[in-house]
Amino acid sequence: MNNLIIYLNSERFFKHLVIFFILGYLVSTFLNLGVPPFNNEEPRRTLIALEMLFSGNYVVTTLFGDVFYDHPPLWNIVLAQSAKLFGISSEFGYRLPSALSFIITGIVIFFMGRKYVNKEFALISTFFYLVSADLYFFFSTTAEIDIFFSLFVLLATFSVFHFNEKNNLFLLYAFAYFFTTLAFFSKGVVSIVFLGGTLLAYFGYKREWKKLFSLYHLLFFVLFLGAVFGYFYIYHQREDAFAYIEGMWSLTEKKSILNSKNNAFLSHFFAFPLKLLGNLFPATLLLVFLFGKKTSSYLKENPYVFFLLLAIVLNVIPYWISTGSRDRYAYFFYPLIISIFVYIFLYKKSSAPWKRKLFFYLLSALTLIVAFACFVLPFVSYLNPVKGISYFAPLIGVLCVLVFVAQIKTNVYKTRIILSLFTVVIAKLLFVSLAFPMKNSASTSSIFKAHAKTILEKTNKTPLYLYSKKGAFDPHKPGEFYVTGAYLEMYSGQTLKKTDSLFKNAYFIVEERELGNHDVLYTIDNKKNHLYLIKN
Repeated sequence: MNNLIIYLNSERFFKHLVIFFILGYLVSTFLNLGVPPFNNEEPRRTLIALEMLFSGNYVVTTLFGDVFYDHPPLWNIVLAQSAKLFGISSEFGYRLPSALSFIITGIVIFFMGRKYVNKEFALISTFFYLVSADLYFFFSTTAEIDIFFSLFVLLATFSVFHFNEKNNLFLLYAFAYFFTTLAFFSKGVVSIVFLGGTLLAYFGYKREWKKLFSLYHLLFFVLFLGAVFGYFYIYHQREDAFAYIEGMWSLTEKKSILNSKNNAFLSHFFAFPLKLLGNLFPATLLLVFLFGKKTSSYLKENPYVFFLLLAIVLNVIPYWISTGSRDRYAYFFYPLIISIFVYIFLYKKSSAPWKRKLFFYLLSALTLIVAFACFVLPFVSYLNPVKGISYFAPLIGVLCVLVFVAQIKTNVYKTRIILSLFTVVIAKLLFVSLAFPMKNSASTSSIFKAHAKTILEKTNKTPLYLYSKKGAFDPHKPGEFYVTGAYLEMYSGQTLKKTDSLFKNAYFIVEERELGNHDVLYTIDNKKNHLYLIKN
């Protein structure tokens, strides 16, 4: 027993634990990634990527064959190529770029933390980020753009600090604008706002205004504008670039303080930081160390950590006061906030014993909660369709109990933290083993996926169209048909186009108001309205 305790408190065990954490994390990230059907914005992203592949047009984005004025095309290009590589009929290829962007962000955090603080800080802050609940359990498992976009914004931000430390303004602005350009071609004008806020806050605080007005800044800003205008020039050769710019601006305006229709300012103002902290869990537990004397002076002692704080200050304001902003728009701030929390913890862990005890008690309680859930889940009748749950759930519960024992037997704080975060990895493994198969068989999206398969069986390679004379299937309006439409294009390998004419010997999907005297061959049962399959 003594030998076991010695091992649990050794550097050797810590290194083994880190390896197991990384391996378990990778498995939990990619396991069953392609199992759940598309949900939320995923089908629309998928449709745009598919139609890029089908048309070979990577400049103009379309949805159901109509020009779609949304974000610039980079994310859709990445999705299209990933789908092409892993198969267009599998959800895995569309979700992989988001998962990889999440992991790459963690790697970037680690290397910056190791270089400018120390390896211990780098490892703990990286692992806390990689298991932050909102990103780890949900958005890294989707085909959404936000983690990908945030990665470029983070790289641009880190370029400012890294190359300023090297006193190399040329590379500072070269890399900052390079990544900002990639961010722009992912999500538009908001990318330059991030860079501007960071530069203004950083050089303003340091009173280095000459660097802000450097000729290198002007050079690379002009090159950035050249890339942007060059893209719109190429776009205008094919479609109306001015309508595209207006569409993108309208999308940005609706979600910002510029939209006078946005309301509920006070509720958003107070809810925004609370949601942000909740989404950072379990790093939220470090918040207890933030309060107390000398916290601000601790932050100022390390230039890198204080830079992270400066990068937050100006950039967070538009999101804090814009009622149209969503939680996912703030992903850029997650690694910055978590790194600050970890730095304060490392500084105060010895001087605040009651906070340290409370923190580790809460982490241990988290492990016990996961263990308890594992032993209870086999008795939940709703989960009966999941094969093998009565075997693997208790085994995972036993593993959690072993982790708990290791937690209370070690006195090495970094080992206890990684053990606790390993519990989150175990919870994610349980989640993807249970929730993802259940979503595939019992979610609303699975019904729409089944609709697509049935429709293609009935049409049997006969041309299929979306018929409308009254504005149905508008790509700029939300609609549940996107799920069915995405799977129709994935499985048929061609664009599902709109038409206002009924051709002979063709199938059409129509709304009830345009059904006429046609016989209904199949009904797509949406919550808001019914769509019908007919043949003319």
